[in-house]
Amino acid sequence: MEATAELPPPRLLGRYSYPTSHRVIELVAVVLFYGFGAVFAWRTLGSLITTLDVATLAAALGAGLLALVVADFASGLVHALCDNLGSVDTPLVGQKFIRSFREHHTDPLDMTRGDFVRVNADNHLVCLPFLIPAVLWMDVASHPFLAPFLLALMVFVVMTNQVHKWAHVAEPPAAVRWLQAHKLVLSPEHHRVHHTPPYDSHYCITSGITNPFLTRIGFWPVLMRTCRWLGRFVGGSPAAGHSQGPGA
Repeated sequence: MEATAELPPPRLLGRYSYPTSHRVIELVAVVLFYGFGAVFAWRTLGSLITTLDVATLAAALGAGLLALVVADFASGLVHALCDNLGSVDTPLVGQKFIRSFREHHTDPLDMTRGDFVRVNADNHLVCLPFLIPAVLWMDVASHPFLAPFLLALMVFVVMTNQVHKWAHVAEPPAAVRWLQAHKLVLSPEHHRVHHTPPYDSHYCITSGITNPFLTRIGFWPVLMRTCRWLGRFVGGSPAAGHSQGPGA
């Protein structure tokens, strides 16, 4: 379904409808991430190439696979908590994180109208507390598993919202369609389960690789019950009009 809402009018820092102070934070986060990320990637890849052998390669590949699983699970955990716990008025996280998840279920196509910064900056921001210390203090040569794991994890985390956006776009790029068809990134068909009644599973949105396992072991019902219990203390309620918007 094509988006019908109008784009925000152009402003000095792009098209956005939220406070400029938030936009500045987003832009700074993106710049810092790619600056520090380039340094960390250069050091990590350089160390791997310098000491390349079967054991090092196996450790790096294992680290990458583990990072994909961790990133996918983390995306689902955050997604489920933001959908089912607290509200847009929750201090610290309500306006910046919970609001975007709640609004997504009212209008799933809204994120397809956002530019790169609006869609992805939050994920860049949450990586900085891990990335900056790694650049400043980690000796990557001494951590042949941890360094590639952190690098891959941050790559997958910053890609998550973009991958989620592609799952809602009617015509994503051809390369993305190939990745979706081969289940290497979140596909529209897989993600549609989350936007279909009873809306209580398939929260993981990096690749969706952990969704079948988590559904099979009954993880989501346990988490929903936990959210209802915690809701007595933190307030809020599950997303209203859950997943009823266009493009679901």
